[in-house]
Amino acid sequence: MGNTVANRVMLLLIAVLAASLAGTIAGWITSEIEQSIGKALLAGGTAFGGTLALLLVTFNFLTRSDA
Repeated sequence: MGNTVANRVMLLLIAVLAASLAGTIAGWITSEIEQSIGKALLAGGTAFGGTLALLLVTFNFLTRSDA
């Protein structure tokens, strides 16, 4: 996998879409269980942030030249 701008943008797009999906699912499940919009937003945002950070670190590791 190269280290071009197009590849980096594609990996960023994949990471953001996957994190959005994880955040949406976590928020939806929390809203079904707790019936609280605030808790659902907090759970969704936390899931989004955690998933995005994990994917960006993973993609960074995979695209390094010494990997």
